[in-house]
Amino acid sequence: MKKRHFLTFLLFISLVSYSSGQTLNKFESSIVKYEEDDKRKGLHPEAVLFTGSSSIRRWETLEADLAPIPVLNRGFGGSTIPEVTHYAERIISPHAPKIIVFYCGENDLSNDEAEAKLALKSFKLFSKYLDNHLPETKLFFIAIKPSIKRWHYWPKLNEANRLIEKYINKKDNYYFIDVASKMLDDNGVVLQDIFVKDNLHLNEKGYKIWTETIKPILEKHYID
Repeated sequence: MKKRHFLTFLLFISLVSYSSGQTLNKFESSIVKYEEDDKRKGLHPEAVLFTGSSSIRRWETLEADLAPIPVLNRGFGGSTIPEVTHYAERIISPHAPKIIVFYCGENDLSNDEAEAKLALKSFKLFSKYLDNHLPETKLFFIAIKPSIKRWHYWPKLNEANRLIEKYINKKDNYYFIDVASKMLDDNGVVLQDIFVKDNLHLNEKGYKIWTETIKPILEKHYID
């Protein structure tokens, strides 16, 4: 009963904090496919579970890039932090991962209304979910990235990074991975050659930067 009440409360708060007129279940078809995949292939408690928005979902070379560390990709669509929290019981908890790598928040803030503190508020709710259901799991938050397409939002996105990093530094088993600074040139402008044609999602060179930043950190923490 307590677990049910907590989940109801968590969902309610997430809905309140989410943009008016939007729902949390628009990626239901993607989640169902992940559940079907789990039924066919079984669960993967040994794998580092990557989740979050399309920058994770589109990381097609993730398995090869992180080898020999086993990984499981559970990124979906253009998801926001409340949406990942909403689906966590279905795509994260069943695997009981020892390590979660999380990239989200960019879609939450890429509009003219949302303030940086919204991402922090939503991340705290995701953190509460993990604290209650996976208290021993290590969480690695990948910094919200700059991009050419959303460069005008970068000051706000970077502020959100600083707020979330400050919160993470107070949490045991939480880690902030700064990929963002490595995606800027010496003048502090986002690199122009690390994106596909939409100027938003990463190309091979962009994911190489992520791999070179993330993999050494995970190697220090992953225990087979």
